[in-house]
Amino acid sequence: MKCSLSVVVCSIALLAFSAFSVRNASATTITLNLVQPLSSMTLTGFFGGNPFLPQDGQSGTTDYDPASPSNKTTYHGLITVDVDNLLAPTIIQLISSSANADPSGRWLPEAEPFIDIDGGGPGDFPGDAVTSVGTTPGGAGGAIDADHGFRINPGAPAAWGAYRDVEFNITTPAAVAVNGLGEFSSVTENFEFATGWFDYWLSPTFTPQKIRQRLELAGGDDNNALAPVSTYVVTPLGGGASLITLTIPINYDIPDDTAPTHHAGVFVATVVVPEPTSLVLFGLALVPALMARRRK
Repeated sequence: MKCSLSVVVCSIALLAFSAFSVRNASATTITLNLVQPLSSMTLTGFFGGNPFLPQDGQSGTTDYDPASPSNKTTYHGLITVDVDNLLAPTIIQLISSSANADPSGRWLPEAEPFIDIDGGGPGDFPGDAVTSVGTTPGGAGGAIDADHGFRINPGAPAAWGAYRDVEFNITTPAAVAVNGLGEFSSVTENFEFATGWFDYWLSPTFTPQKIRQRLELAGGDDNNALAPVSTYVVTPLGGGASLITLTIPINYDIPDDTAPTHHAGVFVATVVVPEPTSLVLFGLALVPALMARRRK
């Protein structure tokens, strides 16, 4: 009876460890954390044929990081991916992301109140905006927190712009092949504005009157283009743990007849996971020992 019982117990243990092994070798969803100091994006572009310039050093503005221009900022948040094998994937899919921009300073212009004219809600891209006659880019409140700030300067600051409350959702429509080096194509990665506002102020250099306006960015999306490959790298840490590092280069354009913009940078996200193989092998190694002990 004892011998039969030991066989049953060990068989159950073997099946459990086998199931654990198969489960960890199949598709796995993991969430990685953006490494803030290593994750940044720079916004450049043109308006009226004039390039975007940083607002650093302009009167009334405040730079939170003097070593970084106003049109560049860091990002924090999460990226969730699905892989067919946690430690050696051959395919990967970016499921969802919450890449939040950090304010890089207090930049102009002040935010103009937004009014949803047609009832489309906050996801109504490019949104409804009420144009007002703003006497100054700062208005009554002056410069306020912004993620990216820039200016147009044909002789003197003739236009100011700022991106605020920006959050990106980065996804791929389907699984992408991963080679033996952990590299995969970046061109199917879609950068969608989950939230965001574009505030700008124009002087009579561009319009008959001074205008300050707020446009909604939420819902706008574009694919990564001409970027180097993204990577999914697994680094053993010892003790059965591994560091997974996801690197996504950023290089895409938002085409626009009035103000085309370009986004460039890199997002780096990491997570430490236990190595399932070590636990499985340890469990399987115990099975013969348990059976021998029960026989005694």
